[in-house]
Formats: sequence, structure tokens, C-alpha cells
Amino acid sequence: MSRADKLVLVSHDPGLLEHWKKALGSGKTPCLPQFSALTNGGLPMDVTVWIDSDGPDIPAWKDPVWAKLLNDSRVVCASSSPKNVAAIQALDAGCSAFVHAFADFKTLRQVQQVVVSGQIWVGRELMQQLLSGASRAGVIRGEPDREWATSLTTREQEIAFLAANGASNKVIANNCNITERTVKAHLTAIFEKLNLTDRLQLALRVHGIS
Repeated sequence: MSRADKLVLVSHDPGLLEHWKKALGSGKTPCLPQFSALTNGGLPMDVTVWIDSDGPDIPAWKDPVWAKLLNDSRVVCASSSPKNVAAIQALDAGCSAFVHAFADFKTLRQVQQVVVSGQIWVGRELMQQLLSGASRAGVIRGEPDREWATSLTTREQEIAFLAANGASNKVIANNCNITERTVKAHLTAIFEKLNLTDRLQLALRVHGIS
């Protein structure tokens, strides 16, 4: 299957579909004008579905139609006026990402790559909110168990703690007097050692919530 065959785009907005096709697919990428068209025929295996959540026929998250779609496919939910509350609802329902519908090509491609790799993509603003919430929850729960740190070096523990409290790579680099590239390398090692995939999981581990 080609890259286009593994991608389905859903929107009532022709301009948005064209934007997505230029960023993600090709002229052969299947495009559907409405959500209900997804249920009219079977989707190919291992497909990623990009859905314009501003469409007129998008069902409520409790609708059973979502269960099968989210079970069989990776779903990217997009909106031209994204709100953190809507993002949390989409991710909680089982979507793999929530993104601004008209984000730049580089961002859209990054989202697609992250989702196809089996991970969850969360925008920076929402991630900061979630990390802040995890940090506050950790304080409420009391001093967390530091067993997570036993397999990490002292520098990795320092970076993990900063990242788990919402610090950006730039801030971590400045605090630790290293380059952002080195920060990324340390985070990769941390994720591998702790069997994690992203900063939110790291925050939950560090703050003793999971």
C-alpha cells in the first residue's frame, strides 16, 4: 500500500482537504465530504483518518460509531478553532492527535509521523496544561516513590524532573548548560529506560500517578 492508500481525509471544506493533501498525501488520497461516509464502507487496515471536527455531521463522542472507528483506525481530530477542552475530549475518547486544522505543513507532517509510529501527538499548549495538572496532582498525593529514577543517571534524573514539570527543551538546556540536541538525546534515553513514549507519561511516572 502506498502512503496515500493509508490515509483518509474527512472534511466538508474543499480548501481544508486541499491543504491536507498538499501536506500529507497526493492527488490519490481518498477524501470524504462528511463523517457519515466513513460508515458506508470498510476502511483499509492500518489507515490513519484525519477528521475535521467542525463538520456538520460529527457525532457526539458517546456515539457508538466512534468505538469501531477508533478501534480499527488511527484518528487525528482537527479543528480550525481548537480549544483545549475539545482536545482533551478527543484524546480521552481515543483519538491519536488533536491539531489545528490549518497548521503549517511541517506540523501536519510531524503529527502524521508521530501517529503512524503508534504514539499520541499533543500540541505544546495542551501539553503544558496536562503537565501542570500532573504536577499539581503529584503534590496532592504527597511525596512520590522515586523508584522510577533508579535506572537513570544523575543527569537523566535532573532532565526527567524538569521535563515532567513542563520545562521546554530550551529551558532544560539553559538550566543544565547543555545544548537542546543533547537534551533530546537524554530524553530519548529516558523514554527507552522507563518504557515511555512521551512527556505526559513521564510526568505521570515522576509524580507517582501511574
